[in-house]
Amino acid sequence: MSQCAHRRVAVPSLRAAHLAAIVPLLLWLTACGGAPESATDESGLPARIRADAATLREAALRSDVGYETLARLCDEHGHRLSGSERLERAIDWMAGELRSMGFQNVRKEPVQVPVWIRGDESLTLLEPMELEVPMLGLGMSVGTPSGGLTGEVVVVEDFDELEALSVSDVSGRIVLFDAPYRGYGRTVPYRTQGAIAAAQRGAVAALVRSIGPPGLRTPHTGTMRYRDDTPRIPAAAIATEDSDMIARLADSGNRVVVRLQMSARNEPDGLSHNLVAEVVGRETPEEVVVIGGHLDSWDVGTGAQDDGVGCLIAVDAARLMLETGLIPRRTVRIVLWTNEENGLRGARAYRDAHTDELDRHVAAIESDSGNGLVQGFRFDFRPAVMGFDSAEDGGEAFEAGRDRMMAVTRDIADLLATTGADSVFAAGSGADVGPLAARGVPALGLHHDTSEYFVIHHTEADTFDKIDLTDMQKNTAAMAVMAYVLAEMEGTLRP
Repeated sequence: MSQCAHRRVAVPSLRAAHLAAIVPLLLWLTACGGAPESATDESGLPARIRADAATLREAALRSDVGYETLARLCDEHGHRLSGSERLERAIDWMAGELRSMGFQNVRKEPVQVPVWIRGDESLTLLEPMELEVPMLGLGMSVGTPSGGLTGEVVVVEDFDELEALSVSDVSGRIVLFDAPYRGYGRTVPYRTQGAIAAAQRGAVAALVRSIGPPGLRTPHTGTMRYRDDTPRIPAAAIATEDSDMIARLADSGNRVVVRLQMSARNEPDGLSHNLVAEVVGRETPEEVVVIGGHLDSWDVGTGAQDDGVGCLIAVDAARLMLETGLIPRRTVRIVLWTNEENGLRGARAYRDAHTDELDRHVAAIESDSGNGLVQGFRFDFRPAVMGFDSAEDGGEAFEAGRDRMMAVTRDIADLLATTGADSVFAAGSGADVGPLAARGVPALGLHHDTSEYFVIHHTEADTFDKIDLTDMQKNTAAMAVMAYVLAEMEGTLRP
């Protein structure tokens, strides 16, 4: 078979600006003889697939469609909190964009999501001096009583220090968790669990040092949790600089008093949607490779890094398959999930709506760590992929299957060596593909450089100007190549 013989060249209704890029491709397709389908290198990938991957990679490095579409999403629609009209308008707009790009089966799949309203909020330092302190209420927090609440601040660095205090030391006061940032995973429990721990000791509210490095006095929001057996107290984040200041005041023997006012409230669940679009496979369209990110964001900034860029990386990766005429044998399905930030309802709803076809999901790939340069892929290999309840139950068979899948994935990643995205290692894939991974779908996450990401994560500073075009092009190349090869190669990662 020639390099071109397998290909069905269909030019969808693309924007006129893209047609010039397609003409040279059509000429090449007409003239090519290509390498034999069976020709391989030491990786075992056919020469045809390696050539296709190179075509997609180079097309991604030239494309600004995802970048420009992301600018419009952020600038024209802004932040997109689950349950808001703003998010639903953005979903409808994006659906129109996907149709205009030529995708098939563009549809909205309904999801019931929590509805949280931030309302008015403020934090005022009253003693030892008066000062307005920047703050952001934590997502899903209850509000304060009307007029706010005033209390003395008890500063602790970690849960153990809080636990060492007596109830009388904490009761009626406001706890500040001044926990140093030691990486997101290690530090985020103070945001998610801090209000529970503080309420168990009798606190009336909880403040949390923002989960991230210092960011020019910028507080970070994010979701928090309650327990049914513990009082629900209001919780908010303050900037690292203000947390440091309050800790210094307390260490110096000052009585620190603040007034916290929050009109936050939770309302009944509302209707939202996952947005789905497809490049339908040319041979086995019932087999699916899912790629995507989450379209919802927090109600601050414009959700550029978290996770508008992940959505547009996936969209442009699939669009390039249409533009280049490289239609894989399996379907590549874009899923732009809803409600990742404060519920993960979209991920679970997709899993449940597609339960009957999950055994035909050959892979799922997510981008949800900003736009830092992709360094490789996190491979989320779980025992369920091979039908085992645990790795121990699988024994040598599990290890052999894992090693085979990792080797195949590394062979694909090697095609991205020129962009630096060629590493593959075992780790969690991502929040939205996690429910699929738990049900046996091989799942991957783009492993971005996050050295700058958590400075603006969940803040007012998460805006489009932070997006670097060159990095986004390379990141799109990583998604496009991995998704295409998984959808095109003869076998799959599954056993």
